[in-house]
Amino acid sequence: MKKKFNKLTGILICITFAVFLLFIKDNVDNLWGAVCNLFGVLTPFVYAFGIAYLLNFPFRFFENKVFGKIKSPKFAKIRKPLALIVTYVVVFGLIGFFLSILIPQFSTSVSSLIKHIPGYIRSFKEITAGVSLWINERFHLNLSFLESFNKFVTGLISSVSDFTATSGRVYSAAMSTANFFYNWIMAFILSIYMLGSKDFLCAQLKRFGAAFLPTKWMPTIYEIINVSDNKCGKFLVGKILDSSIIGLMVFVYMSLRGLPYSLLIAVIVAVCNIIPFFGPFIGGIPSALLLLLVNPAYCIEFIIMIIIFQQIDGNLIGPKIVGSQVGLVGFWSMFSVLVAGGLFGFPGMILGTPIFAAIYTLIGRRMHKRLEMKGENAERVINMAVVKSSGVTNMKAKVIKKKKDEKNDKNNASEDES
Repeated sequence: MKKKFNKLTGILICITFAVFLLFIKDNVDNLWGAVCNLFGVLTPFVYAFGIAYLLNFPFRFFENKVFGKIKSPKFAKIRKPLALIVTYVVVFGLIGFFLSILIPQFSTSVSSLIKHIPGYIRSFKEITAGVSLWINERFHLNLSFLESFNKFVTGLISSVSDFTATSGRVYSAAMSTANFFYNWIMAFILSIYMLGSKDFLCAQLKRFGAAFLPTKWMPTIYEIINVSDNKCGKFLVGKILDSSIIGLMVFVYMSLRGLPYSLLIAVIVAVCNIIPFFGPFIGGIPSALLLLLVNPAYCIEFIIMIIIFQQIDGNLIGPKIVGSQVGLVGFWSMFSVLVAGGLFGFPGMILGTPIFAAIYTLIGRRMHKRLEMKGENAERVINMAVVKSSGVTNMKAKVIKKKKDEKNDKNNASEDES
């Protein structure tokens, strides 16, 4: 009777699961729309978590290093709120100060760039025509880069004209802009609450985990959180500071040398430098092309400058600020940036490397423990230079013999005890 009941239960579960899959198949558009709406509602909370997480580093500095030195019992009650206020005033005050300086110059550079675009297009046509002529004469070909470029420019201009002429697209762009500012304003407000009540929120999460998750899982969860915090947090803060220094160096050099669009190029280089491995190329190539349109000599000077600055950053500034938080070889850095960037775009290119480094570290720890458990057998497999059938057979025979010997030793020990 019990076996029949278990079979009936299994059949009912399979039928229910099949019905559930069919329901998802028939309503996949509605379900995906609901998921997108949910993520849209949660967007301010995600931004707020990012802001609070980054500001937690200066917040802890003010709370522990600055105000923590004051030992008065009365001051202890206001130390945390005071550190929170000082953190937001200092950080956003500095951001506002730099933006007040950067935005006018940045808008001037962009306006100048837009004004000179027709001249740059003509210059680019002359360059492409010269390159096309040289290739055709040198290799006896009949290529026309100029025709392709003219088609590209015509299509770009027509698309821009269509965009400005279509009221629906203008309305959509306005709504997207309003939604962008709404999300960031709400994120700023929510981040204050998150950072101010972080101890309470962390305690709630711990109580929730202890209540609803198996106790044996908790050490592993804490380990994952700790490794992720070490890899992601310190890497992001260090990388932002490092990229700001590189952008400032580029701006100072280009301003002293009188190169055009110094602020615009410095911002591009600084923002793209946050991306590991590919960042210098992503920021340097369009900047060099822009200077090439103005003056080829500027382009060559910029390329030499950016190579020197990246060497200084990679060997002096980066190791001092970022340190060895990532701990990935070049191949895995490229892999993480390409995969995460392909899946999640620009945020994935920035966060892909530290997140992959955390996963890499956790898997490495588990692998090390399992290798220690396997002992000599694992070492023997690792040290095998070439895997041959005879070598595998001999290794299996040794493993089987060793297990039999261990089993016999246990049986003999139990007989002696009895």
